[in-house]
Amino acid sequence: MTALMDEIVEQPAVLAGVRKYYTSPGAIPFKRLRALVKKWPPVVIFTGMGSSLFATYPVQAYLTALGIRAFTWETAELLHYHLNTLGPDALLVVVSQSGETVEVVRLIAALPKQAAVLATVNVEQSSLARRANLLLPMMAGAQSPVSTKTFMCSVAALMYLGFAIAGQDTRMLTHALRQVIEAQEYVLDRAVEVVRPTVEFFDHPTYTVLMARGPDLATAYQGALMLKEIVRLGAEGTSAAQFRHGPIEVVNMSHRYVIVARKNRAASRVPGGSTINLLSRLAEDIRSHGGRVMLLTDTPFKEHLNTRIVRVEPVKLGLGTLVDVLHIQLMAHELALRAGLQPGKLWIAEKVTRIE
Repeated sequence: MTALMDEIVEQPAVLAGVRKYYTSPGAIPFKRLRALVKKWPPVVIFTGMGSSLFATYPVQAYLTALGIRAFTWETAELLHYHLNTLGPDALLVVVSQSGETVEVVRLIAALPKQAAVLATVNVEQSSLARRANLLLPMMAGAQSPVSTKTFMCSVAALMYLGFAIAGQDTRMLTHALRQVIEAQEYVLDRAVEVVRPTVEFFDHPTYTVLMARGPDLATAYQGALMLKEIVRLGAEGTSAAQFRHGPIEVVNMSHRYVIVARKNRAASRVPGGSTINLLSRLAEDIRSHGGRVMLLTDTPFKEHLNTRIVRVEPVKLGLGTLVDVLHIQLMAHELALRAGLQPGKLWIAEKVTRIE
């Protein structure tokens, strides 16, 4: 077993640890949280780079569905172009596995002392952890350069923060995480039978697009990142809606198109059809033009020659990414082995990015 696979297999256990920690009294001290900003609920600004940024999509979708203003910004863009948004009613939530990424270090140095900073971090002795007014540990343990456990733990810890900000009882969240852990264990117990047909369908494409909407954008972006890091594959994560605005012209039988099509109760009810129907229609349009589509879905879909249906467990609160990313991890690991690569070994990038 490779080092990367060891970390993939550890994910249900570390998620169980996060769940246990954040259900304990005082894990997120509300009085201290409330005291960080003048107005409640605050304007919440989530920021991070790479996996840390992608992990914020589920909690952002959860908060905005409740009418709480929440934004996600890449740290480099926030640092150089958007610092003036950080007013007295803003709660800045900085997510970083190491707490030492160059953009994060420069951001915290540029902030005024009175800025309210909450850190979600895996290294609790890091620069970010020391600057933070409040610390939410990821509790992922040792993490290789390819983010697996830290992505999963960030999503879960941030959702507990979202519930604290919204003043919601966490029992629903704790139950959803129990479902996630059971679903992950089920997939891992049957990894060979789950992964083999997916890998054979996927084969060795020249290019891959991963698409989703809402909280599942976390899967599209994180999945594309892992295919680049683990398989050295040209992969792009994008909004399924954006794909129709021109990029659909690239549809080609030598490419692969991964669509996350989950039911999402947080989606707004607007004219034009539910997002699950829009995703279904996109999958059919790509397939009808010769593209090969892999669907990660908790909804019935018809099997077609150019379609691979991966049935995933329904998960509430937009936390489906915790299951769907596991499928992509396993697929990427096997594709790397078949290509003669060492899964999880980076040749150019560093574990902690120190050059902007």
